[in-house]
Amino acid sequence: MHQPSPVPLVSPVVYKGSQGGQRVRAIHHPFPQSTIRDLCKAHRDYGRDSPYFRGLLRSDLDAAVVIPADLKQLFSCLLDSTEFKLWVAAWRQQLREALPSLLRDPETVVDDNGNPLTLEHLMGEGRWADPTDQTTDIPIKALQVTREHAVSTFFGMVPDGPVVPYYKIVQGAKESFTKFVGRLTQAIEVQVTEVAPILVTSSRHEPYRLQLTEALHLRTADWTFLSINTKEQGAWPVQGKELVIIGDSSIDERPTKKLNWLTNKPVWVEQWPLSKPKLKALEELVKEQLAKGHIVETDSPWNSPVFVIQKPGKDKWRLLQDLCQINNVIEDMGSLQPGMPSPTMLPQNWQLDVIDIKDCFFQIPLHPDDAPRFAFSVPTINREAPRRRYHWRVLPQGMKNSPVICQWYVASLLSPVRAAAGQAIIYHYMDDVLVCAPNDDMLSHVLGLTVDALVAAGFELQEEKVQWMLPWKYLGLEIRKRTIVPQKLAIKTKELSSPRVLTPEAEKALEKVQDAMSKRQAHRFDPELPFKFIIMGKLPHLHGMIFQWRNIPKKDREGNDPLSIIEWAFLSHQRSKRMTRPQELVAELIRKARFRIRELAGCDFECIHIPIGLRLGQISKAMLEHLLQENEALQFALDSFTGQISIHRPAHKIFNSEVKFVLSLKEVRSRRPLKALTVFTDASGRSHKSVLTWKDPQTQQWEADIAEVEGSPQVAELAAVVRAFERFPEPFNLVTDSAYVAGVVSRADQAILQEVSNIALYDLLSKLVRLVSHREQPYFVMHTRSHTDLPGFITEGNRKADALAAPAEMAPLPNIFMQAKLSHQLFHQNAPGLVRRFHLTWEQARAIVAVCPSCSQQAVPTLHAGVNPRGLRSCEVWQTDVTHFPQFGRQKYIHVSVDTFSGAMFASAHTGEKAGDAIKHLIHAFSFMGILRELKTDNGPAYKSRELRSFLQQWGVEHKTGILHSPTGQAMVERTHGTIKRVLHQQQRVPQDRVTIGLNQPIVRHFGASSLFGVNERPQVMVRDPGSGGTEGPHDLVTWGHGYACMSTPTGPKWIPAKLLKRMLYKLVSTPHSPTINHLVASLEDRREEEELDQEEVLEGAPDDKEGRNPDEEEHRLGYPMQHH
Repeated sequence: MHQPSPVPLVSPVVYKGSQGGQRVRAIHHPFPQSTIRDLCKAHRDYGRDSPYFRGLLRSDLDAAVVIPADLKQLFSCLLDSTEFKLWVAAWRQQLREALPSLLRDPETVVDDNGNPLTLEHLMGEGRWADPTDQTTDIPIKALQVTREHAVSTFFGMVPDGPVVPYYKIVQGAKESFTKFVGRLTQAIEVQVTEVAPILVTSSRHEPYRLQLTEALHLRTADWTFLSINTKEQGAWPVQGKELVIIGDSSIDERPTKKLNWLTNKPVWVEQWPLSKPKLKALEELVKEQLAKGHIVETDSPWNSPVFVIQKPGKDKWRLLQDLCQINNVIEDMGSLQPGMPSPTMLPQNWQLDVIDIKDCFFQIPLHPDDAPRFAFSVPTINREAPRRRYHWRVLPQGMKNSPVICQWYVASLLSPVRAAAGQAIIYHYMDDVLVCAPNDDMLSHVLGLTVDALVAAGFELQEEKVQWMLPWKYLGLEIRKRTIVPQKLAIKTKELSSPRVLTPEAEKALEKVQDAMSKRQAHRFDPELPFKFIIMGKLPHLHGMIFQWRNIPKKDREGNDPLSIIEWAFLSHQRSKRMTRPQELVAELIRKARFRIRELAGCDFECIHIPIGLRLGQISKAMLEHLLQENEALQFALDSFTGQISIHRPAHKIFNSEVKFVLSLKEVRSRRPLKALTVFTDASGRSHKSVLTWKDPQTQQWEADIAEVEGSPQVAELAAVVRAFERFPEPFNLVTDSAYVAGVVSRADQAILQEVSNIALYDLLSKLVRLVSHREQPYFVMHTRSHTDLPGFITEGNRKADALAAPAEMAPLPNIFMQAKLSHQLFHQNAPGLVRRFHLTWEQARAIVAVCPSCSQQAVPTLHAGVNPRGLRSCEVWQTDVTHFPQFGRQKYIHVSVDTFSGAMFASAHTGEKAGDAIKHLIHAFSFMGILRELKTDNGPAYKSRELRSFLQQWGVEHKTGILHSPTGQAMVERTHGTIKRVLHQQQRVPQDRVTIGLNQPIVRHFGASSLFGVNERPQVMVRDPGSGGTEGPHDLVTWGHGYACMSTPTGPKWIPAKLLKRMLYKLVSTPHSPTINHLVASLEDRREEEELDQEEVLEGAPDDKEGRNPDEEEHRLGYPMQHH
């Protein structure tokens, strides 16, 4: 083995000898922080090229044996992140060139362990990444070469920026122009060694101030000046005056998603006033966004209010827009990334970098058609000037589809990078991008592709937020080489609007949460190991762990943990069932874990550890099959699983430190009836009796245990079951007619209860679970149907229990009708059901249903087949339709309305059959026949229109339509069409007169039966007494007919012959068309010859009105043909 030469005992590597002094042992001591601090201060104050800094650096490095890890630590402090990467790359190249000479030197051809010297030795990478291995294995001469090349690389780097600022480079008074240009060129060349061949910018809109010349570094004197022509793009655009640049340019259109809008009607939400400080901040932010091209001036008819909020702890403000109303009219986009990527699937010891995109939304364009809809206004104080209005050209914050579009846009940029990345892994979630690769070279390559793709699209990357070194912070987690832990959380109470005081219990709870989060950690996975799953915890809080296990013997571990925790699996705190068996909890955990591992790794577990308790021996295939057969949830959870199932835990303290959960295969409930005592249970909600009955096997007598329990019948029967388990510890069969109770008993063994609001029910369930779980003897539970006439012992026992639970008034009744009535009170059967069950007649069944108050309220009124609903009085139900009469020319559309009670009809001729024509007809009909309550029409477009529906609502008319394509629903008005056409063919007048002269005999009944046309005061009459010859009265005349009259007397209405009316005092106080008077006149005219004297007496005393007109004569001058109305 190569023996190192003696060296001074200096830091950071110190060589100590053994007691004999023949062998030395290297011990690593990192650079003192004071030394690094002094070097950084000298570098900052005096510069890299200052003699003081150069001398200080060389003296510190020459006086020590420095390993590569110390060199990286030192120069990472002296350089920024970008310079450090450049330094590492240049250092690597120099060491690669120096490696052949080291391999030819006998002192450096191999390390201290006999391994050939490699570049990984010199760089401190791979197997020699540990500082201890670098100290003990790398030869001292190789370390000295490594140090010299690191220092030479550092001083050979080009400084960032010119030595002299550009604005200080001026041409002297006697300096020639060529010399001045040479100095300026030298200052420019110091910036970068190579000129980028292609420069991409996202500024395609005005202003055309493209920052091309700022980023384009020129080295040659052959400058070709060309100009951009945004209208005629080509390989070599023509010269113009807009902007002079170097080289050629083109515009690359980036696709973007177009939003789907639920309406095109503009949404305008008025801007609320802002205070002066906030208005000033808003104007500054708008000016900033306008300069960046994120917003433009607009005259859009859309508007949403904007406001500003101050960033916590800073003097900066943030611009926000209230887009609630806009979001309501935007169609949702489906989620592209329903969750965050898990860093546990990053392979161990792979290198990674994290990139944070600055203002990601503001770099993604909106579709030009959508942009004007995201407009806002900048108000002014006291409206002293017109407000300025703008709209966004990029994704606005607050729009509900902005996250989806952002994910889609960035993913489209990274898709070609992923295709070229090879083994590298790229995680993208919103504006965070993580790049992971197995080595630095691949990481640098993929990172460069990623950065180029993002920068080319116009994204701005924050240099200070690009994470190069561990620990990497990503999505609230700290990622290290092997482990992943949550970031430290701090509750900031400075910005809370109200004080909060924590109780001691709450403080303890928070301490537990903080302690658990600090101790819990996950690991990055090993690609060479399979995944496993184990169930842990104790009932009812079971949980599981997805892990990897490296088979390392205990004696060879030496601090290497064989366990790698990938992820934890937990059950839902709120369970869907009141009683859950342990097998179901285990099945739910397995189902969740298998679903999750497919999401993470796209594979299944190699082994699932299920802690199954066995008394003796090992689990057999038959026992496992029996467990699966007895539990449906486990069958679904382990469906198509091809791995192993183990009942043993791996040998690790995390699996053995807590209380172990064991799934018991023992089951007390028998699947078959037992040859033992049979117990019957029943309960009644009306009598509140909880009954337990059985047949004594010795005396062969039925015995019972009856108790009163408040609550539902299920609760009462559950109480009976609990008493049965308390009373009979020996084997027995339980028979119940409650399916709920039978299901509860079958699931009670070792079940987990969920708290319920019913305290009595929870107590009974708790007792049942405790009794069944601690029971030693088997039992069998069976459900049977009640109230059956089947023979056998089960039916007999159930009938006994039912009779004991029934109240006294529920005893069997000999009267079948009373039984049917009581049955209907409980179950509310319909009439056919009562006929089939109790063999009643249809009349008896209908009578029982009709007198039931519950059924009568819910019953649907029935009508005889073929009968159209008719009104019970005038103006209740009309039928309206349209018929055509070609002889009328343009007025050939005849609208007809018929009163279904009186048969009165009204028709009018119109030039069309649209909604407007129907409304005109109804207005005429209202003026003639009165306002109706319900209108029935067919399903024509005019009658289904919104205009007619609004008109009828204004008049308070209910509108109904008949069955589609069924004219029988309008039978009355259809028959009226034929009647009208037959009459019209017999007349030769103008259309409206011909329509008006219809068969209107029912008009008398129409007006006579309506209370709307009744008189408020009736005429008074004198009645002649045929016996005494005197007269009585005056009395109010109620009605008058052919030879009869009815008058109102103090003793009630009195009918008398019309000839006994001696004299009438005619007072016309009703409307000019009083139906009662018209009826009277019509009747007298019909018998003019018989009652001429009586009519003269009636009209003799009728006074004239104030204008000297006789009311009766006015009544006969009606302009309608229906004067008999």
